[in-house]
Amino acid sequence: MVGLWSRVALEENSYIDEIIDYPDPWIQNKQPLGYLRLVGRLLRRRFNVAYVFHSHPLIHLIAVLARIPRRYGFFDPQLKKQGTLLTAKAEWEPNTDRYIADNYLDIPRLAGWQGFDLSLDFVLSEDDVKQTKSILDDHRLKEGEYVMIAPGGGINPRQNVFEKRWGNQKFADLCNLISDQWKLPIVLTGSPQEALIGEEIAAEPSEGLIDLIGKTSFRQTAGLIAQSKMLVSNDSSVMHLAVAFKTPSLAIFGPSNPKSLLPQSEINQWITSGLDCSPCYCNSIFEGCEHLNCMKQLTAEAVIERLNRMSELTS
Repeated sequence: MVGLWSRVALEENSYIDEIIDYPDPWIQNKQPLGYLRLVGRLLRRRFNVAYVFHSHPLIHLIAVLARIPRRYGFFDPQLKKQGTLLTAKAEWEPNTDRYIADNYLDIPRLAGWQGFDLSLDFVLSEDDVKQTKSILDDHRLKEGEYVMIAPGGGINPRQNVFEKRWGNQKFADLCNLISDQWKLPIVLTGSPQEALIGEEIAAEPSEGLIDLIGKTSFRQTAGLIAQSKMLVSNDSSVMHLAVAFKTPSLAIFGPSNPKSLLPQSEINQWITSGLDCSPCYCNSIFEGCEHLNCMKQLTAEAVIERLNRMSELTS
């Protein structure tokens, strides 16, 4: 069961028999009628086990009201969410040096599962693959011979955190450096809400720049990342796609904690400015920053230097 916003991440996955989705505002904006409709849908299905990957008691209450007898989920002592409605509970450990995927696996471990596989799955359908090939052909791109850049992100149903974005000018500078040094086409990707970002970056003269921001679906973007040489992004959903496809990637981090959000890997790396005040984005809530020096002090030259070292490792 997921919000409509994240359904796309689970479609085509053969491990899943059915996806029950709902409009995110029913939960995020605490809409009581929608909340009760969701409870009713689950109640009619008579489920007997729920794995709840969230620490909020309102989410736990859904499983209680739906009369699901076994409820495994998170508690969060820092936010005083003790998980009293759960049958068994594991501690939610955000913003630590532990990869979040391993923390999520604590929930099935409560029920006796003993696995430790931290790999991610994103399944492309045959149609997704065909659409990706069509886009590559339309732009005369070859597999493994173009670089993906995702300059947006910071948008989710709970809270928009645009401070996670490195900045349009910095990405434009990076595109020029990649074009000069790698001599490869660069594909900009992002959601329709980020179209202006692409326009600003594309306004800078950079040979071989293709702006597809707002012009491809999320699944098409996934296909393009899977076939690319490298992805450079902010801390956003697409960096997880690179991990799933084992595509080399570099994620730019500022307020959030990269050790929590990315696995230790030679091909999927992160870069920060290394300021002591970062990370400051805790428990999925960002309280703001007066200077955002963590992003301002990270230069395009530092990023291309890391990319060059990664390219040597993965070539």
